[in-house]
Amino acid sequence: MSYWQRDPESQRPTLLEYLEQHGWKHWRRAGADEIAGLCPLHRETKPSFFVNRRKGVFYCHGCGCGGDVIRLMQLLEGLSFPEARARLSSTENVTPVVSEAVRFYQQQLTEWPQALQYLEKRGIRSQELIQRMRIGYAPGACLRGHLQSIGYSQDSIEASGLLNARGCDRFYRCLTFPLQSDANLYGRAIDGLRHYFLPGPKGGLYGWNRGAAGAASVIVVEGLFDLASLWQAGFEHSVAALGANLNQLQMKQLCDGRRRVVYLCMDADENGSGPAAAHRQRMQLLQAGLIVACVDLPLGHDPNSYFSSGHTAADFEECLGRAYDLSIET
Repeated sequence: MSYWQRDPESQRPTLLEYLEQHGWKHWRRAGADEIAGLCPLHRETKPSFFVNRRKGVFYCHGCGCGGDVIRLMQLLEGLSFPEARARLSSTENVTPVVSEAVRFYQQQLTEWPQALQYLEKRGIRSQELIQRMRIGYAPGACLRGHLQSIGYSQDSIEASGLLNARGCDRFYRCLTFPLQSDANLYGRAIDGLRHYFLPGPKGGLYGWNRGAAGAASVIVVEGLFDLASLWQAGFEHSVAALGANLNQLQMKQLCDGRRRVVYLCMDADENGSGPAAAHRQRMQLLQAGLIVACVDLPLGHDPNSYFSSGHTAADFEECLGRAYDLSIET
């Protein structure tokens, strides 16, 4: 059940909506207007973080931090006050445009055989998974016309970041993956290595609230195709960091006070960048008291290429087992 209410005269997210989008859950009511939960800013096992729904403010009796949604954005995401305020303004005006683009791209996917062929090439075949991740396709040369035809202004379309410097669809000939609450959008070109996010933060771990948050073990991968392959193979407790490094919010999600095993399954790049990133993150997570195992894939593979090249869920289970045994030994 959600306890936030949006101001009917504004699309700006409330404090509670922002918290819920980042995986925060209330533990109990603390009065007519207040609810309490674990603080997202520091590790704790008993709730000391209080949110006043009417006033839209928070205060943590454990770490002493307090303020409104802008202050929380500053603390969680490392933003300056102007950056946080701009983010809120951007969310207020742009998110509906991005959401419509997401729907449009989803409709286009089945109309373009080359997009479906690319998914097949990457080993993504489950229609349930494609719908669950809301995968779409941007053919190019039609998004702006579509948005204008249903009433969006040129200014709002440009402010969304969906167009590039030439005024064309930024994601042309890309498969698209919307992030949580359509706060951002990722695109991967089907004809090369080109890939993009919209300007702005990527947020927390993709998929965190789809089974990983309460799991005894979590598999962390870099990209969304990697995650799609793991979900398709039945590894529901997997999440994507959307890059080789964990941001502050993602570290807080993993270090939320639960005792869990974290499997870091980064790309086995020939230049060693993936394993190096996994080692750095392992040291950080070990300091938080977690059991951390680095999964070694064959050289040159990432989870997506590992499965699309013919390896099975049983093969991957063996990789996890070896990683766990090695983490215990060391």
